[in-house]
Amino acid sequence: MNEQNVVPAGYVSDEELVQRVCAGEMVLFELLIRRYNGLLYKVARSYGFGHEDAEDLMQETHLAAYTNLKGFRRAASYRTWLTRIHLNRCYHKQRKEEQRTPVPEATTEPVGDAALDVTRRELGRVIEESLQALPLCYRSVFVLREVEGFSVAEVADLLGITPVNVKVRSNRARALLQKGLEQRYSKADLYAFHLKYCDKIVHYVIERIHSYPNDAGEAIRQQ
Repeated sequence: MNEQNVVPAGYVSDEELVQRVCAGEMVLFELLIRRYNGLLYKVARSYGFGHEDAEDLMQETHLAAYTNLKGFRRAASYRTWLTRIHLNRCYHKQRKEEQRTPVPEATTEPVGDAALDVTRRELGRVIEESLQALPLCYRSVFVLREVEGFSVAEVADLLGITPVNVKVRSNRARALLQKGLEQRYSKADLYAFHLKYCDKIVHYVIERIHSYPNDAGEAIRQQ
């Protein structure tokens, strides 16, 4: 096998992966997909989308990132750049749905939701239901800041609000989730995204990318 087609062992930075994908090593884009599937899933769920819609949004986001890698200027991290693409898609999908039908009241997920079938799924479900009951302005900040660990400045930039508002909304979200629940929540349980779903997203995105011109760099330059 050509060494260029071998996924490297160990950690490779996002910046190096982007550079190598742009140079033609398309196979390495899989690492970026897997690295951020969990993040994208949590963000989509925080907007109130169900499991299948979240998957669709994730696929669209990864494909958009691949075909626009030339737009990644390293002014921000790839993680932040990718999240901004994803947030835009979540926002536009939400607006379209609001225009078609009235915004429904927050509802709980079915007990048998496979996406929540984790070791501590009961606690995870309680946390998710509690989060879904929060207004989106608090929910989105909480997921980005407290669950995914973006800095205050990054969240402010992503959501177009001030750092002060980020702190206020984050604190308000914590209060609404109740102090006892906050002390118990597990990031792994919250909006869990299983490996089998990760594989599904990877296979779909890579298959779509294969339909582009063979040379990844050429595909990117043609956008």
